[in-house]
Amino acid sequence: MKETNLTFSISNWYQRHLALIFAGLVALQLLLFYLIYRNPWVEQAIFTPLVNFYALLAGKVLAFMAFANSVSGDMISSSEFAVSIKKGCDAAEPMAIFIAGIVAFPAQIKDKLSGLAIGLLILFFLNIIRIITLFIVGVYAPDFFESMHLAVWQVAFIIVAIVLWFLWLKYVSSKRTKS
Repeated sequence: MKETNLTFSISNWYQRHLALIFAGLVALQLLLFYLIYRNPWVEQAIFTPLVNFYALLAGKVLAFMAFANSVSGDMISSSEFAVSIKKGCDAAEPMAIFIAGIVAFPAQIKDKLSGLAIGLLILFFLNIIRIITLFIVGVYAPDFFESMHLAVWQVAFIIVAIVLWFLWLKYVSSKRTKS
């Protein structure tokens, strides 16, 4: 009889503390992310090529938009302005928040994978748009570059990641209701 009470108590505790468990899982994943993100090998093997790829894509889009530029590594430059894409400008943190929210939430793996694929693609392309707009601001309104870079786009990116998670959550919840 005590086993049943113990099982019931653990189950009952778990049900009453779902939000706490979710928050703990998200926090644990973000801690793990930062431990990995700060690793010099990971930076060299993953994030340096990633920011170089962002620069290459943004440079091509800028050229298509008639902004003459050259790309070298993580640097996009023109005669009017140059921007270097560094760690922190790689969208990794908003992506980590988004991933942590989806992974920590109890849902079917198929829903998690589709949510991750769509959300991460959106955040990836949003970062390209971010880099392009920052370059254009640097060319036409350089006094506003730092504000756009540190205040507007940083906050907007985190908000978009959270909104994407809420949209995924709404989708998963609506599937549960239909079942």
